[in-house]
Amino acid sequence: MSTILVVDDEPTVLNLCQRMLQVGGYEVLQAPSGEAAIRLVRDPQNSIDLALIDVMMPIMNGIELAARLKAAQPALPIVLMTGFTIREIERIVADHPYRIIWKPFKTDSLLRMIENALGESTATV
Repeated sequence: MSTILVVDDEPTVLNLCQRMLQVGGYEVLQAPSGEAAIRLVRDPQNSIDLALIDVMMPIMNGIELAARLKAAQPALPIVLMTGFTIREIERIVADHPYRIIWKPFKTDSLLRMIENALGESTATV
């Protein structure tokens, strides 16, 4: 069973994503901030297979967090979630090769995105 780290400053989004991912059979760890996510990743008891990160969060945004997680674990697949329009998000993530899913999303869309990202990471390792 794969473990997904969900990072969002909105508790409602964290809980919704957890329920959606559990439908797909995933184990879920939640982090309400970038700092909390880094602590979870650094904890040797946690084996995280993918990070699902909100782009806009206070203190440390999703792009900063993704870069820090990639520095610590280069093979870790990252999926960014956002409510921004495509034009707005293109400017923000222009130099970053992360997958993006737009809010609001449905369970099947999220699960397909996660499966594809996990499949690519195992195919390239």
